[in-house]
Formats: sequence, structure tokens, C-alpha cells
Amino acid sequence: MAEEFMWAIESNETWGASSEKVSEVAIQKVQEEARQAKKVAQQLKKDKAINDKFAQFLSYLMNEITNEHIIKGIYDTFFTTLDYKTNITYLRKNMNTIVVVGVFYPFFQEKGDELWLDQVFAKILEPRNGFSIREYVQYLQKISDHYHDNIPLNQGSFITLLIEIIKEYMKHASDVPALKEGEIDEEAYKNLTYQYLHE
Repeated sequence: MAEEFMWAIESNETWGASSEKVSEVAIQKVQEEARQAKKVAQQLKKDKAINDKFAQFLSYLMNEITNEHIIKGIYDTFFTTLDYKTNITYLRKNMNTIVVVGVFYPFFQEKGDELWLDQVFAKILEPRNGFSIREYVQYLQKISDHYHDNIPLNQGSFITLLIEIIKEYMKHASDVPALKEGEIDEEAYKNLTYQYLHE
């Protein structure tokens, strides 16, 4: 009986020591989870602030764009997706906001900088007053590399949108195709755009 009593005391001491270790581990785990939760909350707050800035820029953009071909191009390119197997066009559940903003940011940099969006695009676009079509296409490729959402864009719609953007906002770029009999040569724009996209 004395031996059983001693065994119970020793077991209790061992259990007490291990329960202290378990308690320390549990406390550390709870503290780590609290730190992670705080980081997530901070990131959500930061994401909300950035999303608000993107929304403000998009709202400004929709008020500024008067070219109906560009508006239709935005819709066709970023709000729909084409299933190439079935050739069916679907509405997207959401658009890749950062890419849409990025496509137009160079032409409305002052407004974008006012909203602190230069912090998002500073890695990709060097500040300047103008650039060539080639440089713009290279910039778009960088945006795609950084912010693509893995939902393929309809290439035809994207090329059409790109040509309309170039015609509207890059009339004085160094590599704009020459006018053909006083008119814009659509085929020259298309060929040049394809060429730059595939370099």
C-alpha cells in the first residue's frame, strides 16, 4: 500500500510537470494565433484601403472615358471570358481590378498618384511624360506577369481594346503608324500591336 501511495505521488509529480509544459505550449500557441490574427486584420484593413482607392480611380475613369469603343472594350475584355473549347462567352464573377486600373494608369497618372496608386505601379512603370507603343505594351506585359488572376482574357477583345486605347491616348507616340490617306490605318495598328505583343 505504501508503494502504491509513493507511485501515485511520483505519477502526480510527473503529471504536474508535463501539464506545466502542456500549459506553456498551449499559451505559446494561443499567443502565436493572436499575432497571426492581428496580422490578418491589419492586412484586411490595408486591402480595404487599397480597394477603396482602386474603386475611386475606376469611378474617375468611367467619368473621363468618352470613347464608346473603349468602354465596350473594357466590358468585353475584363467582364467576360471566352471558353475556347465551346466558343461560349461567360460573364465573369469579378474582374481583375488591379489590371484594369493598370491598363489606364499611365494616361491618368496624376489622378492615380493623387490616390497613392503610384505605390502599386512604381515597380513596373517609371514616371515619364510619354512613351512609345512598344514601351506601353512592355508595361502591360509586366502588369500581366505581376497581377494576372489566371483567367484568360479574350485575345481578340484585348487587342481591339489595346488598339482603341493607343488611338485615343497615344496619338503622339514615336512609333504610331503613319496615316493612310489622312485616315488611321487600322491594319497597321493591329500589326504593330501584335508584333510588340510577341517580341
